[in-house]
Amino acid sequence: MNNANQPTNKLITIEDVTTELHKAFSIFNKTFFEGDLPTPAITIQTNGNKRNSMGWCSRVPTWGNKDGSLQLYELNLSAEFLDLDFYETMDTLLHEMVHLYHMVNGIQDTSRKGAYHNKKFRDKVLELGFEYKINKPDPTHGWTYARIGPALKERIAKMNIDQSIFQISKRGYIYFQALSQGKSPEEATRISETLNSNSIPGVEKSKSHKWLCPSCGMRVISYKDNLNILCGDCEINLEKQ
Repeated sequence: MNNANQPTNKLITIEDVTTELHKAFSIFNKTFFEGDLPTPAITIQTNGNKRNSMGWCSRVPTWGNKDGSLQLYELNLSAEFLDLDFYETMDTLLHEMVHLYHMVNGIQDTSRKGAYHNKKFRDKVLELGFEYKINKPDPTHGWTYARIGPALKERIAKMNIDQSIFQISKRGYIYFQALSQGKSPEEATRISETLNSNSIPGVEKSKSHKWLCPSCGMRVISYKDNLNILCGDCEINLEKQ
C-alpha cells in the first residue's frame, strides 16, 4: 500500500490507473455497500462538452456481449481530472457508486435529466461520511456538492489503494507547460483542449515548413526553417512556400 500521492519516476499507464480504480471499487463495494453492487465497466474518457464533470454512471447497462448474458453499467472517470487529487478521484468514484447503488435498487436520486440530486442522494452520501459546506441544495444541481469528510478520508487512507498511481491525466504535459509559462489554470485548460488542433495559442511547438521544386513540383516538408535543399532530378534548389 502506498499512501503518499507523490510523483515518482515509475512509468504509469492507463491500464495501471484502470486496474487501481477496479481495486478501489471492489474495496468500497465491500466496505460501504455490503458487496451488493454489480461490477461495472470502469472507463476513462474525456468529459467533452461537460467541462466540469468529473465522472458519470450510465442509467442502464451499456456494455455487454452479443447474447445479452453479460450486461455492465458504465462508470466513467473524466480523463482531465485523474491527477487532480487522490481524494477527489475517490470522491468521484464513491459519488458514482452511490448512483449505481440507487439504480440497481430502483431508487430515483436525481431529476432534470440527472442534473438535480435529491434528498435520496444526500441521505446516502451523508451515511457514507460525506459532508456539505452549506446545508441547503444548490438551485440547479441540488445536493450534488458533497465532499469526503475527514473521518471518511482517514478510512480511505488506510485502505489498500495505491495513491501514487493517480498522477496522469489528459491535461498532462501541455496543461502544466502552459502553467509554467504564466498562464492561469483556466487559460491552461483551454490550451490543453486544443491539443489536437493545428495551432495551440500560447504554447511553443514545432512548425512544419513546405518546400517546392519550381521545375518538377516535388514537395518536401521539414521542421527546420533555414535549409538548402537540392532537387536531385532537376539539380536546382527547392523554394520555401
